[in-house]
Amino acid sequence: MDVPSCPTCNTPFDESGACVTCRTTGQGLALLSRSGYASVREMMELLEQQGLAPEIEQVPPRRPEERAHPLWNIYVPEKEAPRAAEFLRRDWAELLGNPDAARAAERGIQGVDLDAGGEIECPACGHCFTPSTVQAECPDCGLTLGVAAEATPDEAEQK
Repeated sequence: MDVPSCPTCNTPFDESGACVTCRTTGQGLALLSRSGYASVREMMELLEQQGLAPEIEQVPPRRPEERAHPLWNIYVPEKEAPRAAEFLRRDWAELLGNPDAARAAERGIQGVDLDAGGEIECPACGHCFTPSTVQAECPDCGLTLGVAAEATPDEAEQK
């Protein structure tokens, strides 16, 4: 799926050819993160509990899977961005103080190469399994890792 993306931030363009991220940051909001709905919703609730004013927005799909499971941006007003980022850093640091959570974070950072074949370690739960060529889903926790050869380069790789 070849999707035109913003040259500034790599967000896929919407149907009108506009970048939702750049449009929103141009309105005085700062992007904090982009993730799945559950993660973004959790961050939003935590930030609201801190008296901040987060906003979320669905990102246009880059891959076919993102039509069913879209990514979301979470923003805060620019003046709240340093406080929000520091709060989330502290919240995540506390989580990473837990040895199991720290190991899970390491697995997530390592990434998974489905095209390499062979056994992989699930980034979420650590279960080792050999994915099928049709679908790579962890038999232990159900995390779907995608289909080999359909991966899109990470946003950081395209900058």
